[in-house]
Amino acid sequence: MIKTSPLSGIYRNHPVKLTEVSGWQIAENFGNDERELIHLSQDSVLVDWSHIGKISLSGGDAAKAAEQIFPGTSKIEPLQSSSNQEMAVLRLTRNDYLILCQSGMETALLGKIDQKITTVTDQTGSQGCLVLGGPRRDEVLQRSTAMDLRRDRVVAGSVIQSSIHTVGMTLYRTKNFDIMVHPRNLSESLYDSLMDVGIGVGLVPVGISTVPVSFEEGK
Repeated sequence: MIKTSPLSGIYRNHPVKLTEVSGWQIAENFGNDERELIHLSQDSVLVDWSHIGKISLSGGDAAKAAEQIFPGTSKIEPLQSSSNQEMAVLRLTRNDYLILCQSGMETALLGKIDQKITTVTDQTGSQGCLVLGGPRRDEVLQRSTAMDLRRDRVVAGSVIQSSIHTVGMTLYRTKNFDIMVHPRNLSESLYDSLMDVGIGVGLVPVGISTVPVSFEEGK
């Protein structure tokens, strides 16, 4: 069965080219790759990564379970992360983690976790994921939240749990992107709100051909 993005209704308002990734239909582009690349390099872009894997670990010995997935993650501090291109492990509290991974990896990761030592929840289908990129993305965030997200205060690798446009989310920051994981049923509302405030700073929707999924802090 094909899985659809929570932005599938938004897609219908654009000349979207769809692609299939691990059973998900996701936007490859929004009709013009060249235009998307220009905005990524000069202005700001919003991309749908709702197809990525999302696994939460909560309670019990979540740190030990996280270590089974990604060595070293039991030692990172809350609201920090460890990552590579395929996966990011976000420590939300002393005993809560959120694992983000390339689409299709979640089944193998779930098989590695000892589910007797922590509560494991696959949130892949229940959580959406939008990503802000481009040199003017900070201006979009400044118009979207009262929280101080300046990059000298919230550096790459940081994790924030807050609200943007009243939508509660986990935000993971890399050098070039702000990755926002949030409830699936609020994805369209968040998308519309970000696009509304981003018009003045060149914000456009783009596909995964322009912004491929990668979780490394330096990217």
